[in-house]
Amino acid sequence: MSTENINKKVILSVIMPVYEGENFLEETINCILRQTFRDFELVILDNQSKDNSQKIIKSFQLKDEKIKYIYDTKKRNGNDCFSELMKHTSGKYLIVVNDDNYLDNNFFKTLLEKIQNTKSDMVVCNGRYIDEFKNEKKKFFDRESYFKGKPNIFKIIKFFLKGDVIPLILPSIMLSETYKKMLPYLNLSKFENDADTLMGIKILSNLSIESDDGLLFFCRVYDAHKRHHDNKLPSNFFNNLIEKIKHDLNLLSHCIKEIYLSKINYLSKIILIIFFPFLLIIKRLKNIIYEFMGKLKNFI
Repeated sequence: MSTENINKKVILSVIMPVYEGENFLEETINCILRQTFRDFELVILDNQSKDNSQKIIKSFQLKDEKIKYIYDTKKRNGNDCFSELMKHTSGKYLIVVNDDNYLDNNFFKTLLEKIQNTKSDMVVCNGRYIDEFKNEKKKFFDRESYFKGKPNIFKIIKFFLKGDVIPLILPSIMLSETYKKMLPYLNLSKFENDADTLMGIKILSNLSIESDDGLLFFCRVYDAHKRHHDNKLPSNFFNNLIEKIKHDLNLLSHCIKEIYLSKINYLSKIILIIFFPFLLIIKRLKNIIYEFMGKLKNFI
């Protein structure tokens, strides 16, 4: 890659963390390079993959100068990868893509035009889950009713009760500087598994969000996300309940702090702070039941 390309400024930066993504990586990169909007860079961080991911990325990099490839010398958790990726971006706007997503050719163009025309902090679009073979599964929940408009209490409550974080972060565009302000909430190591929860609160209680009703984004789902997770049913599944409670009390204090410092009105802050412990309990119970049923299904 030439020095000229490294220093070139673009309108849009696309960041992609990769870990052993050989199955769909080629298809995802092709989707990005086929975009009708062309003034972008694709920054890829390979988190020490042991499969053919590096070979696939380098083959694309040789053919297209839009691609910046970083092989990480440090093994990072998934959240820390985003901080490292942002060190190598130059675009005013930012889109996050995973190594197994599938994009409509007008994904970049549509979201960029929307955020520029509305002057909003963030724009989201519709999406649908697909399986490994691109068979369509359920559609993301109604984007407009959840996200459109200024920060308010109902967005946060809906977010927690729905418990579906993927549509909040992935099919979206925002200013790069706005995203950088969110990064500390992805990098609280003791809350690694709840980083999206903290980031979701930060987004929904502070940002003005617009939505586009186009079906432009497809997110792959696996059986219990088998590529990254152990499907064995652990013998001590209920034995760490005390540790989970301690963890959730710490998480609760961080969430309440974010609500108190947010841009929503004072009355809404009081209501949320009072009811937030109950929302967190509901969210946790849903996650535990979902995880247990998924592991039990695979165990059987």
